[in-house]
Amino acid sequence: MKTLPVKIAFCTFLFLSIHSFSFAQKDNTDDPEKVLQLFITEYNTDPHSFFNSRIPSDFRYTNTKGLFSYRESVVKGAEGRKSTNSEVSDLKFIKSGDLIVASGIHTFGGNPVAFTYTIQKQNDRWMFAASHHSTVEKAAEAKK
Repeated sequence: MKTLPVKIAFCTFLFLSIHSFSFAQKDNTDDPEKVLQLFITEYNTDPHSFFNSRIPSDFRYTNTKGLFSYRESVVKGAEGRKSTNSEVSDLKFIKSGDLIVASGIHTFGGNPVAFTYTIQKQNDRWMFAASHHSTVEKAAEAKK
């Protein structure tokens, strides 16, 4: 009978361990390009859900006009958008520990913008910490 409390404790611990692993939202890659592609896939599938789950309370976005937006307005602005089509190209990454800085061209429906995205791992999950977009000038216009 002395083994019964030990077995109960062991089974409880085992159940809780399995339960916590199955519900944990851990990202299983630290490869910068894979993390960014994961973000783009999630964003394209459901922008509102992406922003609601991937941006922390101190998130800041700077648009092509230099105006700041914060988490609340970005999440609210994505309400009702269920899917989109965007892609990234001309990528460059800097990774240092739990921080990724990605830059390149993000094209939304044929409209390219230059971007810098700062992605930070928080509680074993990559989060979209900051975003900056700049207008991309066409080569012919840039020479004028």
